[in-house]
Amino acid sequence: MKTGKVLAICSRPENHNDFVAIGKRIIRKAPEIAVVIKPVFYHPNELDPALQNFPLLNLYLVNPPEIIPSRGKTLFVERIDKFEQIKQYTAAGITTPKTIEYELGQPINKNDWGEHVFIKPRKGSFSENSFLIPTKCILDIKPYFEKLRVKDKFILQEFIYTGVNAISYRVLNFLGATLSFFSYTCLKPIYLPNNLDKAFNNDTVQTSFLNAKTTEKFEYNNEILDFSKKIFNVFSEKPIQGTDIIIDKKSNKLLVLEANHGGNSWVFTKKDWHSYKTLGRSFLLQQFDAFNVAADVLIKKTEELAI
Repeated sequence: MKTGKVLAICSRPENHNDFVAIGKRIIRKAPEIAVVIKPVFYHPNELDPALQNFPLLNLYLVNPPEIIPSRGKTLFVERIDKFEQIKQYTAAGITTPKTIEYELGQPINKNDWGEHVFIKPRKGSFSENSFLIPTKCILDIKPYFEKLRVKDKFILQEFIYTGVNAISYRVLNFLGATLSFFSYTCLKPIYLPNNLDKAFNNDTVQTSFLNAKTTEKFEYNNEILDFSKKIFNVFSEKPIQGTDIIIDKKSNKLLVLEANHGGNSWVFTKKDWHSYKTLGRSFLLQQFDAFNVAADVLIKKTEELAI
């Protein structure tokens, strides 16, 4: 069969074999699509001359070139500031915890925020340098962050009670299709600190630390899955999104905390992630038949978007 369109994927090196396997599925299902898989670096100018005149979809699951290629339609991963995410989600009518930009030492009104608040860097992963702070101590936090040498800007976020043990849900969406869905639950009950020394040594409120003391479980809640797809659509041109969702136990509302729009959210090769170790690669892949679902959505998006 003659080539109709071209799909070119540039992936992180540890994910290359996964995308080669997905590419083989695409070729079997839609032989009219030519598939090119490149690790780390790629530019459309590198394509075989025989493919130069066909409609093209470029998919960068690594940082794209500084100048986005003019040839073809290009989708790419990107780190998006957490406060920018919150603003965009709120504008789209998606519920988030109340959040403001925050300068260390800035006073806040306890009547507006409650007894405890989260302070988080606007960038970063795995809840690093994110802490649950007693509101009464908010004016005294700057030296603690200085010791950590945190140079990032911050956000302040309301504390949402998710249960006796903190729990969050991670959904991996790829081009709008769900590839994995599981929960993290802290092994220890939530401890609400009453001073800063305890606040900065509290391992009961963060579920997504790289080496967090949590238990993971596969989930299938359709309400959360539907919610995650609405979240995905806010940044629909970001091809891969690992989205963190919580449930407010007081109101039973779903809220989005943030999404990781980077290629490192591809959980299936993350051997150092607690969820990978606990749930296992084969079971993560089987949950939603990840490679076949990825192949199907890539075929669909190539047909829709290649130019």
